[in-house]
Amino acid sequence: MVLDPVAPGRPLLWPPVVERLQALLPDAPVYIVGGAVRDAFLQRPLKDLDLAAPSDGRPLARQIADALHGAYYPLDPQRRVGRALITWQDQDITIDVAQFRGPDLLADLTLRDFTVNAMAVPLAGDLQRIIDPLGGLGDLQARRLRMCAPEAIADDPVRSLRAIRLSITFGLLIEASTRQAVRAAVPHLAQCSAE
Repeated sequence: MVLDPVAPGRPLLWPPVVERLQALLPDAPVYIVGGAVRDAFLQRPLKDLDLAAPSDGRPLARQIADALHGAYYPLDPQRRVGRALITWQDQDITIDVAQFRGPDLLADLTLRDFTVNAMAVPLAGDLQRIIDPLGGLGDLQARRLRMCAPEAIADDPVRSLRAIRLSITFGLLIEASTRQAVRAAVPHLAQCSAE
């Protein structure tokens, strides 16, 4: 799998706060990940950003909150995730900063739910190039929803609900093996927390 950034074929639409984050963290090995990249490609407005880094995300989230006069919360100390809540140009924005899920960016992206949420853009790099080792761009263009890994939904049955929501919201057809995994996860939903 290739981690070289590629041009997506259309401009990515980022909120102005992303440029401020670039200036704030000019040399940090931080990546915009997940739904924010998908939405920037689809040119949808962003109200939250997910960032991933090789180290503990909490100090970075605190740095962002302090620099932009926002609030900081240690969202998940066990997984080293911090949250900055800021107001930028009269818009409330949530910025979650997490440590990679695994040893590197590739592992982090592979452990995500669906390929359309498994893309990254280096914050310190060209904001118009996407790291897409699992083919999320192709899936978006083909209007297809596909798991990142065969166990993605079995590992977290709540992802089956997310599959339905993403399919409806973005008009994506759930591909066959993902559809089977969604169906197989339904009996396990009762064991998940209500949250």
